[in-house]
Amino acid sequence: MCNGKKVVVLKIDDYQRDVLREKIEEALFSHFDFKSLFSPQDKILLKPNLLMEASQEQAIVTHPIFLEAIGMIFKERGFKVFVADSPGGFVSEKDINSIYKSTGIEKVAREKGFELLYPDKVVVKKNFPLCWWVDNFKMINLPKLKTHDIMVLTLAVKNLYGCISGLYKSYLHKVYPRTQEFSKVLLKLYKLIKPSLNIVDGILALEGEGPSKKGTPKKLGIVIIGDDALCVDYVVGKLFNLEDDFHPIIKEAKREGIFDEGGVEIISPIREKLEFKFPSSSFLNRFPPFFLSFLRSILKFRPEIDKNRCKKCGICIKVCPHQAIKLKGSKMTIDYKKCILCMCCHEMCKFAAVDLKKSIFLRVMEKFH
Repeated sequence: MCNGKKVVVLKIDDYQRDVLREKIEEALFSHFDFKSLFSPQDKILLKPNLLMEASQEQAIVTHPIFLEAIGMIFKERGFKVFVADSPGGFVSEKDINSIYKSTGIEKVAREKGFELLYPDKVVVKKNFPLCWWVDNFKMINLPKLKTHDIMVLTLAVKNLYGCISGLYKSYLHKVYPRTQEFSKVLLKLYKLIKPSLNIVDGILALEGEGPSKKGTPKKLGIVIIGDDALCVDYVVGKLFNLEDDFHPIIKEAKREGIFDEGGVEIISPIREKLEFKFPSSSFLNRFPPFFLSFLRSILKFRPEIDKNRCKKCGICIKVCPHQAIKLKGSKMTIDYKKCILCMCCHEMCKFAAVDLKKSIFLRVMEKFH
């Protein structure tokens, strides 16, 4: 439940280091009990969203200056600061180093004395193989504000998915391919992993067909801070007037009786709805599961690989939980009898080579959404 929880929304227009740090620092000490949240001996773990190799302008990953500003609030108070994530289908230290470098995180860590950690050891909790760094650190969850083709929005709760070790994330997509089922998985993680703070990078967000290269960067100029991941997600949805029934993680949390918006204290200067485009497929959340099953024959959509953009790097093969993608001759092919529409290939392709092909009926319905 969210009794006594607090969410603060800040207006911050860009990534100016000094302004960003000053405003976040002021909010932390004005609205949260910093001394009760953190002790001098605590090791601080910054957990960004580092989905893939991406530039800052693409708004796919947590901005390195955003991470730097928050890390320095702790570093200059004598805390040791660490950075860690377990992105998508990447497992080896070489892969993770490539992501740290391409996203600008490695440069920040080197210059500011933050230590980079790797998902190279596992601790098992409630049947989840989690990265070892979920223990013995005070986590600061730093999600990027983005749309998501399955969850509509990927925010604080979804960012905890990056605490799962290696390719087990793909396995979970295989076992729980539907939105409601996957929401239940995310809520189990939410109950298991409790960051001390959640600070959402919404200065440059990603709208449309997120959460990766198919999305469109959108300057929102907001930062959201909260001491509970679910409450943060709820407040972000409300900034866009997203109804709870169409916000899968909030809808499921209410169904399970673990969320009550009445207990959330919201401090925000924003009084009007923020314009934000959700994924074209998000309107499907308006239908109950039994109705979607009935309409499955006409509400068709599936991933399709654009051979002109595909570089045959093989990441789609690696992340596909059903091994539905193979390299045949000179092109990647998808076996649609195996495909479960989890869209992992669409999400992880760094060349934006996986399109979402939709039936005529689905395209018509989207126009009236």
